[in-house]
Amino acid sequence: MAEEFTKLAAPGRIEASSSSFESEKIGPLPVLVMKEMGVLLETSPPKSIFERLKHREEFDFIVAICDPASDEQVEVFISSVDTLYGKTAQRLIWSIPNFRSLSGTDEERKEGARKLRDRIKTEILRFLSSLNIESKLA
Repeated sequence: MAEEFTKLAAPGRIEASSSSFESEKIGPLPVLVMKEMGVLLETSPPKSIFERLKHREEFDFIVAICDPASDEQVEVFISSVDTLYGKTAQRLIWSIPNFRSLSGTDEERKEGARKLRDRIKTEILRFLSSLNIESKLA
């Protein structure tokens, strides 16, 4: 989702790619709420950070979107990112819950997913602004 927002907001100005600690398929909620905005998300798992290192991919920034307050393996993930990329990339952490943490009725979960989507979009726009990159997204 963050990758897609970045590509839409700053086409040709910044390269973005998604990674994960553990590769798993993208769930239906993120796909649904992005489709509502006219953006089609692939459901295939993103490359893991370990795959990217293996292929010697380099980054200027690594943005970890995770929720340290949850039971996710945030500390292990952040430690791994620091070990793998700490000398070459600036790390940012955005505390945003995982879509899997949403509960309630289908409609409540969809509304929660929309809020998470909008938070991610806001963070992307704020990040681009900090780099003096003008956004093409409203």
